[in-house]
Amino acid sequence: MPSFKRSSLAIFVVLYLFACAGIQPDSEAMVNRLLHIDNKKFISKTESGETFYNSLSEFKEWESLYIKYSKYGAEEQHLTNDELKKLLFIAFIARANSDAAISESFASDLVPIYDQNSGQVLTVLSELKFLVPATCYYFNKYFGFEGKNAEQKGEWLKRNESRLVSNLGQADGEICLAFFK
Repeated sequence: MPSFKRSSLAIFVVLYLFACAGIQPDSEAMVNRLLHIDNKKFISKTESGETFYNSLSEFKEWESLYIKYSKYGAEEQHLTNDELKKLLFIAFIARANSDAAISESFASDLVPIYDQNSGQVLTVLSELKFLVPATCYYFNKYFGFEGKNAEQKGEWLKRNESRLVSNLGQADGEICLAFFK
């Protein structure tokens, strides 16, 4: 991608983050990850003095954002709207970048997070509709991921289908439900 287009996209993303939650230290990591921008703080040196990009350190920072906003490991995962916006934006980035490790986390964790925060998740999705496809993709992945929960899919859809359509609107509700077919 030419640098002008990349810069324009970076500005758009920063403005999005500012609009939905204010500029925060985590915003830079999200923008860098979305746009594949190497961050100078991940430049390391070998014992012989050669420099290299430490992608493991970068991944650990990315993983820590997932843990922070999903409240992974917390007994209860009740999240604020701000936390949900950031978490669902991380899901969007993970799907856009085919980020296998974080995608697996979303595939196993997002439905339980939704179940504890369903009204808030639906509010965030109705406000930020571009997050609908990635979120619904991960909702569907939960059912059958690693051979688990497949038998729960029908009941979950039965409980949530009308809520998804009524909260997201007909068009976005159908986009969401299409992932389950």
